[in-house]
Amino acid sequence: MRALCRAVPVVLLLLSLALLLAPRSARTVPLYAARTGLQCESCHFDPNGGGPRNEFGFGFAKNRHSLAPDDSTSAWKDLTLTNRVGDNMPVYFGVNQRFMLFSDEHAGLTYPERLAFFNMETELHIAFQPHDLLTLVYTLDGFAQGPDNIVRSKEAFGMIGSGPLGGYLKVGRFRTPFGLRLDDHTVATRNGFGDTGTGGPFLPYDPRKPDMGVELGGGYKGWFGRAALTNGTASYVSTDPFSNAATFKLGYNTTYYQGGVSFYQQGGTGSYRRSSRWGYYGMTHYRDLVLLGEVAAGNDIDATSGGTKSLLAGFAEVDYAPRRWMNVRVRVDRAELDRGAGPTIDDENTYNRYALEGEFVPVPFAELRWAARYIDAKDPLQPDDRQGFLQFHFSY
Repeated sequence: MRALCRAVPVVLLLLSLALLLAPRSARTVPLYAARTGLQCESCHFDPNGGGPRNEFGFGFAKNRHSLAPDDSTSAWKDLTLTNRVGDNMPVYFGVNQRFMLFSDEHAGLTYPERLAFFNMETELHIAFQPHDLLTLVYTLDGFAQGPDNIVRSKEAFGMIGSGPLGGYLKVGRFRTPFGLRLDDHTVATRNGFGDTGTGGPFLPYDPRKPDMGVELGGGYKGWFGRAALTNGTASYVSTDPFSNAATFKLGYNTTYYQGGVSFYQQGGTGSYRRSSRWGYYGMTHYRDLVLLGEVAAGNDIDATSGGTKSLLAGFAEVDYAPRRWMNVRVRVDRAELDRGAGPTIDDENTYNRYALEGEFVPVPFAELRWAARYIDAKDPLQPDDRQGFLQFHFSY
């Protein structure tokens, strides 16, 4: 693993000389990207999506997730707002708050085990772009977490370049670029269903949290790629002071399709000597329909016995948006978190999830989300799980 990680900086250095000078393109496809045929950097400063929006992305949100302005009958058709402070102060401001009522009930019970409000996140975004080839992004979690009640920094990176299709070099704290940056961290190929005691995570890291390191990206004629070297579980003050996580992604984008393959390897993940993950995602759209899915596999090597634990996960969803302010989703997830260890253990670690979900955008920058989910445990001794939530999402 260390030999691989030592090779990554050399590759990054060689590629950066070419990619930072590569020609830029206006071509840009999770859900909104698939629907429009654009890539994530069309709306976000981060080439992998998420975080503060640029001016184009702000307009997309103002139009309630549409490329076209609201029609002449809309109450906010003349809404004149911007997220940019000014021409001589190119600072972009944004917020992202998710407040939820969540319910969870295992089969056999006549009452919910959980029914409560909680604040998922209250993020404050600031992006500073003095010119097209330099971007600084900072995200704070404005909701105090933990017993110390300290506001914590999330993303904090500088980027030289202009996104994957023009070439960029990113350094600092950022989300690992494995697969898609999804809104829902509970899908099978991410943290899975483990938040409520059903199953466990697929990835060997929390996809909601940033890692620290360097990332290089670039693209040419629809092709795009990323390579990142990050700390993983290591730290310069830990017993293993060597960066031990490497991520690679290669994808292709057209107006109607985007697909990509990813590889992630990390050493020293707790009781495991090495964890590896690889996967493929794809997305396409036809009129008001979007099809989005991902399949991924991996293995963890036990640090003591040397035995290997194999994992397989995937999801597929269909989204239907008859109006700019409405979306309905059907999603199926499957997680096999310990394959090949025998029928009993296989069954104890295999789950299917079936979900009916939707979003309603009554006014710009405010969204009501809802979901009804059923988790089917393959092991007959494990009770199935029924979940539902209402989420208020405010973003600017």
